[in-house]
Amino acid sequence: MTTSVGASTQAATATPAGCAEVSGKTSQVKIDSEALGGKFTFTIYLPPCYDAHREGGYPILYLLHGQNMDDTTWPALGITDAADAKIAAGAMPFIMVFPYEVRNFDPLSESKFGDAFISNLVPYVESHYAVCAEQSCHAIGGMSRGGGWAMHIALTHFDMFGSIGAHSMGYFSGDLYRVQNLLQKHSADEFPRIYIDRGEDDYLKESIDQYEANLTATGVAHEYHVNPGSHDQDYWRSQVGNYLDWYITGFTGQ
Repeated sequence: MTTSVGASTQAATATPAGCAEVSGKTSQVKIDSEALGGKFTFTIYLPPCYDAHREGGYPILYLLHGQNMDDTTWPALGITDAADAKIAAGAMPFIMVFPYEVRNFDPLSESKFGDAFISNLVPYVESHYAVCAEQSCHAIGGMSRGGGWAMHIALTHFDMFGSIGAHSMGYFSGDLYRVQNLLQKHSADEFPRIYIDRGEDDYLKESIDQYEANLTATGVAHEYHVNPGSHDQDYWRSQVGNYLDWYITGFTGQ
């Protein structure tokens, strides 16, 4: 992915003059995936007054689901409604993509989802929609297994995403020390923005705390939040506004 420097993100700060839309449009899309050997399904949110020809394009947020979930989970938690509200209040409009990992119990060594995400989903989305080219315009996050995927994908493709959100993360075996390995080639300042959170009663809290402690030991900057709640949809629903505020801050650089 090309990383450019300039004012393209600033061109995407306002909705078109005279546009009266207050709600974005959400639709499900199926594309061919050579990596999966079949279809790759995702749901996409386009902001109110989406302009396919917008100069500079829109920031984009990829949000991944957990086990026993699908591409409708994040919208059902209210994140598209929250995005509408924040954009109506003056936030930069942005696109969201919710991929569906059909085989969401496969171990990392057997899963083709990561390959399909990078090789099929991202190129399709960013060639069919008006997406900003800068690294800071690209964010990835997820809940539970999806948080593990977000961290794995972003740190495997180091120059692709400007922000990584790991919400109640279930990280993959082998990823605990990925940051240390990356620090052999990159400085701590080169890492994307990182946000990790969990509920106080999350059953994965020990492993999440271990990952965060390991990250702290490396000197790589990140945010860590422990909030009331557990490892469930009630917790994630309570946090969608906080998540979006953090991702939006990464898009604007403020």
